[in-house]
Amino acid sequence: MKQDHLTLEQLADLLAGQLDPEVMNHHVLPHFLAKCPVCRSRFEQLEQLQKQVGHWDERVAVFEGREAPALLASLQGLPFEEQLRKVTEEGEYQTWAMCQLLIQESQDLVFDQPSRAIGAAELAAVISLNLSEAYDIHWVTDLRARAHACLGNARRVLGELRSAEAAFAQAEEFLDMSMTGNEEVRAEILHLKSSLLCQQRHLGEALRLANESLALYRGRKDALGVSIVLVKKAKIVEEQGDLQAAIALLREATGEIDVAEDIHLPAYARHNLVVCLAAAGCYEEARDFLQEIKPFLQDVARPLDLVRLRWAEGRIDSGLRDDETAEQALWQVRTEFVQRAMAYDAALVSLDLSLLLLRQGRTEEIKALARELIVIFEAQDVRREVFASLYLFQRACEEERITVELIQQISQLLESEQRRKSRQ
Repeated sequence: MKQDHLTLEQLADLLAGQLDPEVMNHHVLPHFLAKCPVCRSRFEQLEQLQKQVGHWDERVAVFEGREAPALLASLQGLPFEEQLRKVTEEGEYQTWAMCQLLIQESQDLVFDQPSRAIGAAELAAVISLNLSEAYDIHWVTDLRARAHACLGNARRVLGELRSAEAAFAQAEEFLDMSMTGNEEVRAEILHLKSSLLCQQRHLGEALRLANESLALYRGRKDALGVSIVLVKKAKIVEEQGDLQAAIALLREATGEIDVAEDIHLPAYARHNLVVCLAAAGCYEEARDFLQEIKPFLQDVARPLDLVRLRWAEGRIDSGLRDDETAEQALWQVRTEFVQRAMAYDAALVSLDLSLLLLRQGRTEEIKALARELIVIFEAQDVRREVFASLYLFQRACEEERITVELIQQISQLLESEQRRKSRQ
């Protein structure tokens, strides 16, 4: 920070109100801030507000940024139709900061409460379409693109893939209309859409968008953006069946993530790395890494993520032939999935248990598991061939013709069907 004193000419221009803004911002302001810790603290607070609000104008950041949380709180508890009416008709809600706050709210809720995340994103999208001409139209167009991409992502997480696709189409239309050239907005929308394409099993196109987004974030030297896309890219290549590439990407991501910037991303990346190592048969490495990161994950991971982590732990122990410990973990996870009515996951854990029990010759317990699977899936809307395969599995168990290969075939079928249903 430059701290040289003002020249006589600069002081004269300042007092006359004619000082060059560049000189004011890059010379005079740093000089005065260096001399006063109170003003310096307030300046840092202003910078933080600008970052949260996502707008270059300091007045928007201060005045709208401080009002938005109270406005959001005033919507809480109201029926969604009333919330929608307020943001459509009442001007106090139609601000840049309010739209930005709702986008952030949706992003925070998307994995734990996707229905509420959709509501927040819908409100943000409505506000973005009702912003006044006081804002720069191209900045507003970028905000509209972000709001609709956020809505598309929330719909994707809830499994509403067709409406998610429509929201992303609107986001891309706004992005094409913008003249800002804002690479950060483009990178964000590309990486969000890559998740939708991955879920739709358009893996090649998903990987292309992820790579494009990654290049934009690298160009901006945005470490958090780079880490997010590396984790996303790892998921795509994992779905393509390239576990070694996924492991390499996750290793790179875990090395770059700053926990101070995002507390959940490092947990997600490390959890996925454990799962990929186990799936690749690297059981000892997976076990050692899991023990290293487990305390951190238990503090920050979401409840369902911890269940899935316990599942990976059971698979690792099974791979290391620690059958007693593995069985305890897998039964615990199966119970959790059954209680959450997550039929496909409960079935997949049951098949992991069947492999473990088959190794020990405990065929009667496998028979019981098979019968319970039939009961679980009788209440599900599944295709005839899926139910027929489960019935075949039960018959093989009853006749003691069960094999490792058959269990693996049924597991692959259920994983494929689970992905298919998530695309509907």
